[in-house]
Amino acid sequence: MQAEHQHRYPKEDFIPVKHWRPCPICGDVDWCGFNSYIASCMRVQEGSFKTVIQANGKPAYQHWLEPGRVNLPMPMESDSMPAVQTAPLEARNRVYREFLDLLYLRPRHRENLLQRGLTEEEIRKNGYRSIPEAEAPWSICRRLIDIGHDLAGIPGFYKGRGRRGGSFWTFDRQLGYFIPVRDEKGRIQALQRRMDDPQGGKYRLFSGHQNRGGCSCGTPAHVARPAEIKDRRVWITEGPLKADIASKYLGAVVVGALSACTWRPAIPALTALGAREVVIALDRDVETNSEVARAYLTLKVELKKHGLAVSRAVWEERKGIDDALAAGMEVRTVRV
Repeated sequence: MQAEHQHRYPKEDFIPVKHWRPCPICGDVDWCGFNSYIASCMRVQEGSFKTVIQANGKPAYQHWLEPGRVNLPMPMESDSMPAVQTAPLEARNRVYREFLDLLYLRPRHRENLLQRGLTEEEIRKNGYRSIPEAEAPWSICRRLIDIGHDLAGIPGFYKGRGRRGGSFWTFDRQLGYFIPVRDEKGRIQALQRRMDDPQGGKYRLFSGHQNRGGCSCGTPAHVARPAEIKDRRVWITEGPLKADIASKYLGAVVVGALSACTWRPAIPALTALGAREVVIALDRDVETNSEVARAYLTLKVELKKHGLAVSRAVWEERKGIDDALAAGMEVRTVRV
């Protein structure tokens, strides 16, 4: 078949894909190229007749095209793939660590973290990384797979579908930076994204796409540890990044629930930490937001049910305890 095609068609240059001229195999609009009878796709290997290693060392998968079929329609939105079960924590930790090692932190994101009160060393230790802008998501996924990682069951990764069948691993790359969500042993159980464009939410989980072979990470609580523990109490606040910042200033372990209303995963984290006394440090809108106020009250009751001594943190002006601490404000605790 290959010899037959080669005899039938003369040599013809490839044209690069564009937004108005997508790849006839994967449907994407960058990296690939095609002519009237061959597509050189950078993403989908399934169904190709040849793999070519390019000058940059990356493979390109060559597919025969039927005459006149270079502008195939995209698959229907309802064309779905089955969801998969979330992988065990150890597998997620391995993949996420390798994934973050392949990325770097952009200057604007580093500056944001410095302004929030973290040092260069703390930023490095906590493992924040920018969502890639230049390298395509599918290319990074391929690098992870080449290393030996299975992306099935790792929240945030899902399968894109090619125009002519086949699929490839990818992920969303709306601009922002990743915040690792760690358990009490420091293992990365999930990733949260701090978005450059806050429309749709400033903080979003790296998760979902169950209809494209992806999975959910749930709402895990983050455990932040300081370089030196000076306060044996365990604090609870909202958000992994706030927990990282507060932990640094308090010299205490801080558990960051993903929001005021998703505090339940914090309870097993407190149990694993062997906590005896807990300080609740929800944002100041606990005083004005009825939903947050209800969350605070139910959290307090649940902590006492577990035999924990409970206090509440109090400060002035600033919304979050991280901002208050970074500004040098006094934070008091009151038994409740």
